[in-house]
Amino acid sequence: MPKSKTFTLYLAKSGVEDFERALTQAAQDRVSAKDATVVESDGLGSKAIAYIFDNEPRSPPWLSDIGEVFDGLPAIKNKSSCAVVVFKHAKRIFITSFAHGWQYIDDSRIESDFGLRVAVNSLSDSKLRRIDRSHLGEAMKGVSQSAFQRDLQAFGIDEALDLVRRITGKAEDSEFANSIAGSTSLKITREMTLPDLAGIAEEALTRFQSDAYKKTSFQIIDKVRPILDQALLMKLDAKAIEVIKAGQDSFELALPGWSEDDVVYYGFSGLRVQRRYPDLLMSNYRTELGDDIGRLDIDCLHKHGVIAEFASDAMIKKRWSLKKALIGSLVIDNGLYAISEGEWYRLDQQFKDDVDGVFHELVKGWDSTPLKIIKKVSEDGKRTGFESELEYNKRCASYYGQLCLDQEILPVVSIPYGKFESCDLIDIAGKRLIHVKKSSRQSSVLSHFFKQGSNSARILKTYPEARQVLLERVRALSNGAAAEHLRENLGDTLSGWTVEFHIIDAPRPNGSFAIPFFSRITLREEARTLRGMTFGVVLRFIPT
Repeated sequence: MPKSKTFTLYLAKSGVEDFERALTQAAQDRVSAKDATVVESDGLGSKAIAYIFDNEPRSPPWLSDIGEVFDGLPAIKNKSSCAVVVFKHAKRIFITSFAHGWQYIDDSRIESDFGLRVAVNSLSDSKLRRIDRSHLGEAMKGVSQSAFQRDLQAFGIDEALDLVRRITGKAEDSEFANSIAGSTSLKITREMTLPDLAGIAEEALTRFQSDAYKKTSFQIIDKVRPILDQALLMKLDAKAIEVIKAGQDSFELALPGWSEDDVVYYGFSGLRVQRRYPDLLMSNYRTELGDDIGRLDIDCLHKHGVIAEFASDAMIKKRWSLKKALIGSLVIDNGLYAISEGEWYRLDQQFKDDVDGVFHELVKGWDSTPLKIIKKVSEDGKRTGFESELEYNKRCASYYGQLCLDQEILPVVSIPYGKFESCDLIDIAGKRLIHVKKSSRQSSVLSHFFKQGSNSARILKTYPEARQVLLERVRALSNGAAAEHLRENLGDTLSGWTVEFHIIDAPRPNGSFAIPFFSRITLREEARTLRGMTFGVVLRFIPT
């Protein structure tokens, strides 16, 4: 009886017919130079070729480190060899690798979600062992693992924000596999020999092409999907360049994963002229390009950069590539794609429509012109920037008769972490908890902003001691009458209160305001949570 073994299987794209085309250029060069052993066989599928890459024995790099302290070490030589087996079966080309042979597989010529789709069509959504995922709103990656088989929701998957990149579990059909791990590749474990891999590959192809997973919890993988296909990524980058050159407003710029609170000016690197700007806008980048915009190409996405200089002398200038700072979306071949933090994603149209619908529903206008943020110029006249959020919030409190609680950290022993910030501004008479943020261009920063506002409201509603600490701080900052008015309006349930998010930003070229799509997802989820606690939710924009 065959022993239980594990093989890793890749599926070449349908247009790949030549076996060598599945290999990287480095591997092809070694084959051409006869620096690899190439062996053909008809014992695996209709045709199979093994590419064996043998290397000269070398001393391991750690040996010299040990030799600095110890004498008389053996003359160890390691021989690093690997292999890639390519075979054709069921009219498709499959690849399996041995040792580090995966490094010789051209990832632009393989199906980027082959393993993941086979896995979701082969595993029970209630019998999983491990999920690898990344969180769009917070730019975080993580792994959840269980010693026991668990259902998908037990791993804490957020249907909107968590991108499932790899799934591991026990297969439902033991004849196909005992256990499966699926991402780009399919790692399969069962009793088998290498010749059995052709039949397994054919069954895997059938499962790859199936949409049975859409009737299970695994349907979430279609909401937002990361693009791993190198050819498609190049196509998306090229299309983005076309849109930018055409002057369309499909894309904007943002500082990836960085707070803008202390930024005094922005600039661009890799260009002949380098002016300073108080806002990070695509229109400013086009201005810097001038007549050179016609020569804009994909290389510029990496060569050109965004620069931020901060108010603190202790902080050096920060630079990001233009692609890393690019946010926006476009349509190619009837597919909707979005870029954030330098990564491209495919979006489900209905899901996007739902998210956008909630965003537009939450955005409200002003009864009168809102107080504008002040632009400042350095004494030497070389640097411009806006006043800090704290300075702006203090002016708002005075102008509107509100109370500024920005940076007022309230200690509450019974809550997680033992402290929280209730809001930036509190409108006691209007029953509003107001949170303020400069700029609407950063997904991760805005997602944190919305979550923070939701969490603060939840603490105030569910912890009586939190409300008491807030009352004491209001009494200390204002007077007893204000604190008593707040006590009456808070009550025991904060009935009739609204959480408002105010974002200070420049309007887009068409005069409208927007936030990145992935931040809209977070806003939708937090708005649901707040409304479930009977809070009103409003989003307003303050134009610079």
